[in-house]
Amino acid sequence: MTSLEGRLHLGLALSLALLIGGAWWLGHIALHHTANAFVLARLEHDTEALVGALRFDAQGRPRLESPRLTPVYEQPYSGHYFVIASATGESLRSRSLWDTDLEVPTLHPGETRHWTLPGPAGQPLLAWAEGYRFGEHDLVVAFAEDITLLTAELRHFERLFAVMAVLGLMVILLIQRLIVRRAFAGLRPIYRDIEQLERGRIVTLSEDVPREMQPLVRKLNRLLILLGQRLERSRTAAGNLSHALKGPLVLLRQYLSDPKLHLTPETRAGLLDQVEHLRRIAERQLKRARLAGAGGVGEFFEPAAELPVLKRLLERIHSGRSLRIDLECVIDAPLALDREDMLELLGNLLDNACKWARERVRARLHVEAGTLVLLVEDDGPGCSEDAIADITERGVRLDEQVGGHGLGLAIVKEIVAGYQGVLGFDREGELGGLRVDVRLPLQDRGLDGR
Repeated sequence: MTSLEGRLHLGLALSLALLIGGAWWLGHIALHHTANAFVLARLEHDTEALVGALRFDAQGRPRLESPRLTPVYEQPYSGHYFVIASATGESLRSRSLWDTDLEVPTLHPGETRHWTLPGPAGQPLLAWAEGYRFGEHDLVVAFAEDITLLTAELRHFERLFAVMAVLGLMVILLIQRLIVRRAFAGLRPIYRDIEQLERGRIVTLSEDVPREMQPLVRKLNRLLILLGQRLERSRTAAGNLSHALKGPLVLLRQYLSDPKLHLTPETRAGLLDQVEHLRRIAERQLKRARLAGAGGVGEFFEPAAELPVLKRLLERIHSGRSLRIDLECVIDAPLALDREDMLELLGNLLDNACKWARERVRARLHVEAGTLVLLVEDDGPGCSEDAIADITERGVRLDEQVGGHGLGLAIVKEIVAGYQGVLGFDREGELGGLRVDVRLPLQDRGLDGR
């Protein structure tokens, strides 16, 4: 998905580039227009001074009665030139033109014109011309000036302006980047709240966020509240169903156990076995329903905090046997796994190990290549190779295969399957009894536990 910050930076950069480019172009036009206007105004004044000193001889040829111009018009190729062209073809040129002539347009009296043209020695000239009438004589007076130095200064200024504009653009973009990042920093409370929500420490997000984000946060909070209400109703319904089933199952068991009921021993045993089987299925499914109901707001699993508590609980439960329970864990960070699921999984595995252990039970947890590895083993008699093959076969119910490893291992298998993990059994552990190997992927859940 495209970054909003990147879009803002790109949009502002393009807008500023267009704005500065447009300003540079308008400034270029305005600067050249102003400079040319200044030069043309001076040429027009020189034209008026020259016309004041202009006379015609008896043959109708123009001549200057007295010099009223600066000496620069006398210096060859000085960059300041004039030409007086009469309608009869007679012309008068400044000495600065030397042996070069300038093309002068034909203008009517009172008509003016300005243009650029190449001059002597390749000089770029800006020219001004105006038509006049002296009695019966029509003529055109044209002045021109070399604008090489002026153009060079304008270009130097334009380059300086361009460099300053680029530097200014970079500074503005840097400032804007800081402003945008500061604005997006206002979303950090949402990130922290989402993390706390995942851990189950809060139930709604804080609404102390930027105004633009408040509608989204409020909608999410309403959705969270609605989901919480639905989950609570599900747990309540599961509890009610559990209590509703207990009575009928007890009565049914008592009814089947009544010797007055005429049943063969085989039929009675079979029915009682089915009632017990139904009770165990109900307990297992209701327990899984409660776990699933809490999963939406469940906490992450923190092995370092939970394992000591679990160890003390197991030691109290099996206090009469003097078991040595070793729980080894090198994981400090919380894992992105539901706390209730992990406690259920560990509790069942360790409880089964404690039931069959002679003196010692050991569990080890570590993360390997983005996978949580859980090893639980005991020094009890374990299972035969055939039984291990049966309980690891896909689709086989554990509680129907190995005595003493029934309902607990069935729940373990369901939890592992829910996390797309791998469950294995063998007798290759150091303690000699049954070893259970559980591997749950962590990478797809956004946390590797290290």
